[in-house]
Amino acid sequence: MIFMKEVKGEKEKHVSAERNQEKSFKLPLHDFLKINLITFSVPLYGCLAVFLLFEYYFIRLFSIPVQIHFLLLPPFFLFLYYLYMVILIETCRIWVNYWNRKSPPKQGVFQRILTDKNSEIGQLLVYYHKRGFIIKYPVWITSKSPFPWLVKRALRRIGHNKIGKNVVYEDCYYGLEFTHIEDDVFIYPTSAISSHEVNSIFGKLTLLEVKLDKKTILYPGIIVGPGAETEANHVIYPNTVLHKNWRGVPNEFYYQGSPGKPFKNLINKAD
Repeated sequence: MIFMKEVKGEKEKHVSAERNQEKSFKLPLHDFLKINLITFSVPLYGCLAVFLLFEYYFIRLFSIPVQIHFLLLPPFFLFLYYLYMVILIETCRIWVNYWNRKSPPKQGVFQRILTDKNSEIGQLLVYYHKRGFIIKYPVWITSKSPFPWLVKRALRRIGHNKIGKNVVYEDCYYGLEFTHIEDDVFIYPTSAISSHEVNSIFGKLTLLEVKLDKKTILYPGIIVGPGAETEANHVIYPNTVLHKNWRGVPNEFYYQGSPGKPFKNLINKAD
């Protein structure tokens, strides 16, 4: 009897594991290798071509002395670093635009149907995961470079984000797509913006635009969920959660808590 129970338990575990495998998404190995190889090598070979032109044409053509040549190399390498990131961003943009023509990005709440990848929803999920994969490297390398403003170029060009003037990203978790950030927004370190939410591994996927209006300030430790919107001059104090579809209170500009509530209400409650 005990043996039969153990066999039945093992069968249930096996079936459960098979179902989990069917409903999980994994980037195919050939796509993983192809994306990594092309996005890394195309900018690299482009910069190598520019370096060879510099060495064999500019230096030789103008007979640059060795001392001047060595003085020119450090700023030239810095220029190549900048050029590498620009070419990387544009290479990823071309690729993402190709994917978007096959399956345009959409906002909404979708069933995570991972077993039928040829259906409309299946294709939407496949390309959603591909876009999320390809944008991470350009965003990471630009944010850690001497040219951190390029991270906004990556988010605009690859992730179809709308980012206004004088937007400051500190060392935060960027919203990779479906973000609309107006002018003069300041985002402190450790804050996180996410336009997507997975209700459960077998549940629904929410994709909704996050909108931060003009002069919004996000202090450290803030989480902004999909569909959340701030109004102009909103100040969100540390460790606050702006949950899915969060909205503020009219004529209230200071918020804190989980979920975010008007700051004066919290003070009155404490008193």
